This record gives sequence, C-alpha cells and structure tokens, in this order.
Amino acid sequence: MTPPDTVDLDDPGTWPADLSDLITELAPAVPEGLDTASDLHNEASELAEYDDQVREMLAGRLLRTYHATRLLDHEIEDVRAFGLRALAEDSLTERVDRAIQAGSIATSYLTALRESTALVHESAQVAKNRFGEVSVVSSRQPLAKPWPFRFLSNWGGEVRQFGPVWTGAEFESIRRLGRPSLIVAGIDVSTPAAAGTGRELIFDFLGTRLGLNGNGVTIHYAADIPGQQILDICHPGHPEYDRHAHFPKS
Repeated sequence: MTPPDTVDLDDPGTWPADLSDLITELAPAVPEGLDTASDLHNEASELAEYDDQVREMLAGRLLRTYHATRLLDHEIEDVRAFGLRALAEDSLTERVDRAIQAGSIATSYLTALRESTALVHESAQVAKNRFGEVSVVSSRQPLAKPWPFRFLSNWGGEVRQFGPVWTGAEFESIRRLGRPSLIVAGIDVSTPAAAGTGRELIFDFLGTRLGLNGNGVTIHYAADIPGQQILDICHPGHPEYDRHAHFPKS
C-alpha cells in the first residue's frame, strides 16, 4: 500500500497543486503591512470561508504536525508501534504503573504521582476538557516559543504537571525521566477529528506563502493517531530536533 503524501505547512513545495493555486490566487487580496498570520486572521476574516475548501484539498494526505513530550524507552517504542493515544483517565494510571514495572519509578512515589494530575488540582469541567484529544501544532514556528521546553524537560505530560511532584526537589528524578522527544505525526485535516483548531488553516497557508510570522496553530485532534502516521520521533542529536536551539539537550 502506497503511503499518503505528506504536506508540510512550512514548505510550499509539498503542497498539492490545487491548494498552491488557490493560495496564489488569494494572496493579492491580503491587506498590506501585516506581520503575522494572526494579523491576517483579524484583518481579512472573510477568507475563513475558504477553509473547508483547503481541508478538502488536503483530504487523503497527511499534514505534518508536532507534539513535544518526554518519553521513556518503552514509551518511545509504543509510539512507534501504536501511535499517539487521545488522553483518557485510565492512561494516566497505566503510564505510572508501566514506569514502575520497568523499574523507572520506585513504588514509594505512587501516591504522590496519582495526586499530581489535573483531575485533582483543577475543577472537574476544566480537567474534563483535557481528555479525548491529542494536541499537536501544525508548523515549526510555534516550537520557537518557550512553551515546548516545559514539555520536553518534564516527564508525564501536561495533565500530570501539577502539585509538589513538579516543584519539590525530592521529585526531580521523576521529572527528568526519559528523553526529550519531538514527535512528528501526520494527520488528515479533512476529518472531523481535526476540526478543533485555534483559527482556520487557510490563514497559515497564506501566511507561509506571504512570508508572515506566527504561522501554525494548535490542532486538538479528537482521536488516536495510529502508528503508521508517526513520521518520526526526534531526540537531541536529530537535525529536526537540533534546529530548535532552545530545546533541552538531555
């Protein structure tokens, strides 16, 4: 079976011809003097009507996206084999249990870890909104911001980074488990699972073509991303990882 074509928002040479033609056609209508894709969204919001067309043109292709995290060796192999799972409550317990089984965490830390999640430290409604999705960004540009450093430096994922485990010196060994991992995943943005985005994708494709800053949005992907759609897992020493000089080296 031939793998789907991969589309890189940051590289117009990978865009399908019909999408490239559409962006070229729309570009002259963009107001002058804009700096970012967000400015474009604010000043030319009428272009949002083309977003469904953009997604249709990408149907059956995989848009290259990025997920920053920190993984133990067995977790890296799981991602390669099975992909990224949409967050579920039982996966928090399972992740800790497997780390204990692997000898990475002492059982004496179990209670503290189970009390270090958003389930305990946030309201039920806010915590609930964290589940059922995989968060990815659609461009390398958001990775230039400070936020990836936190996820690459601390094991456990965003939903677990609460409470004394993430501040106390006695838990530093847990926070530093595993390796910084930039996961490159391909998703079909024409599917309902990819509907949740910070703004319409049309603005980021236009922003890339016009050389604007701030391209790329968070996509709240409401499904698992299977193993065959994991394009790469990058660690320190990998060119895709090392292009981001502010990422942790270990």
